Amino acid sequence: MLAGVTMLSSSAPAASAIARPASLKVYYGDMAFWRAEVVRLALFMGDVPFEDVRDQKRADLMAAGKLPFGAVPVLEADGKILSQTSAMAVYAAKLAGIHPEDAWDAAKVDECISGCTDVTVTVAKTFGMKDDEKASARAALIAPDGRLTLHLGGLEKICAEHDGCSYAVGSTMTVADISIWRLVGWLSSGVIDGIPVDYVSSTFPHLAALVAAVDAHPKVGEWKALHSKFYAPK
Repeated sequence: MLAGVTMLSSSAPAASAIARPASLKVYYGDMAFWRAEVVRLALFMGDVPFEDVRDQKRADLMAAGKLPFGAVPVLEADGKILSQTSAMAVYAAKLAGIHPEDAWDAAKVDECISGCTDVTVTVAKTFGMKDDEKASARAALIAPDGRLTLHLGGLEKICAEHDGCSYAVGSTMTVADISIWRLVGWLSSGVIDGIPVDYVSSTFPHLAALVAAVDAHPKVGEWKALHSKFYAPK
């Protein structure tokens, strides 16, 4: 094992029918942010071996030409670089055999990932504000007519379209569910001042049900056990 690099796979049988690269690397910091976790966990669930590279500095990756858009995470497959969350998540899901074959369902997965990105961008706009401005801005975001409530409401509606199933798209887990699960984990962690830990669970019942369903998946349990410092109960 190389320093800062971990070869990971789950014990699940391989389900993908497409050719897998001989080498896969996911570059991101030692954090469980959803943009990286959706790629990592999708590969893990499909028993697709990959190097989980967490100790590479952004400047070094940039100098090595591995950040075409100047940002992490990125996925390297046989020396070729793929970036942008949706592209990486869908590629990982196809390798893992957990991406819908139906064109409409596949589009709904993309829609969910884009919705998660919208949430991230909206919250991120408040990070550079002064404390008093930040508090006011975040209070506005989580108001019934706030922009964060609007974005999450869109995800809630998607999940409600097939009431009776806790997953966002279809009856089995997809990267849409992984994205929403980890996004909600971030929003509900208490680390974002002004966003109550029960904001999502008390406002969006279908998202709360999705989070519970993903948490109950045995492979998600395995992943959380491997990375307990991020997922240990608080």
